[in-house]
Amino acid sequence: MLGALLAAAAGCDKEPCASCTEDASLRHVSLSLAGCRPVTRSSGVTVEEESRVEQGVLYVFTRTGLLVGSYPSSDGRFDFYLTDETYDFVAVVNKDVLPAAPPTREALLATVTTLSENAVGHFVMAGRLDSHIIDADEKITVEVSRLVAKITCRVRTAFTGSLAGKEFVVEDLYLTNVAGENDLALSLAAPESSATWYNRMDLSEDASGRHPSTFLHEHLDRAMAACDSLGDGLCFYAYPNASADSHDRKQWGSRCTRFVVRSTLDGRRCYYPVTLPQVLPNRHYHIDLTISNYGLEHPEDPESAYAPVAAVISVEDWSDGGDSQGLF
Repeated sequence: MLGALLAAAAGCDKEPCASCTEDASLRHVSLSLAGCRPVTRSSGVTVEEESRVEQGVLYVFTRTGLLVGSYPSSDGRFDFYLTDETYDFVAVVNKDVLPAAPPTREALLATVTTLSENAVGHFVMAGRLDSHIIDADEKITVEVSRLVAKITCRVRTAFTGSLAGKEFVVEDLYLTNVAGENDLALSLAAPESSATWYNRMDLSEDASGRHPSTFLHEHLDRAMAACDSLGDGLCFYAYPNASADSHDRKQWGSRCTRFVVRSTLDGRRCYYPVTLPQVLPNRHYHIDLTISNYGLEHPEDPESAYAPVAAVISVEDWSDGGDSQGLF
């Protein structure tokens, strides 16, 4: 989690004014986004890039959900004024297009955000603090977190017998069945209604040019020995998806996201899919996959039909090395 720190003092409207500080019934709110990183270029994916805040907007609502004010910032700092009251705060980070004055909190949280809006160093984040009473000078914290999940991998080979001498080449690593949109409330946990999905059932390119290919696909064309491994530095990113699964190859329908190894073994094209039963926001999924035999003919074939791989998926909060939350 990333923190957004709010420090409340005294005041009355969006801009500071001399008369505001003379009214003890008004509170001056100064907000800064913790975890801000300067915009710099660096090779590889770093912790700083994954947590960088480039821009943000803070929305303040009454308890009935009506907008009090919105406060944009390019440096992660906000200054505004509030009367003594109970408020809901919503912070949105790194989203390029946001409503300046949504009439209600529900309207703001229904704002659509797309996977293509995200980039390394520019991940969309959101957070809320509800029912907070402003009646004195104080410091409060609003937690914001990424909407995307992070997927890393370790692919190992464990060929024995006659297969140990066969040529094995990993051509591509990629994600399939990736939801392309959600809303700020993340209400599309099982996003059947999402109009955009990437890599439906297999690797495909988006003719619109908006395909976030760097998030979903890594071309390797790498030969691996019988007892070899790869995966260092490879990161994939996906939007939440908790759809019920399907293996229908003829007709598309929402289904689980899969991590796929596409390769050739002794010249034969093979697929090694690993299904993620659900993809939750701001989680880090690490897939440890060991390949020991020929794979499937298609990534949507049921994995129970074969046993050439052993896969372990570990899940933790994506907080720069959080505690393990699950294993399946």
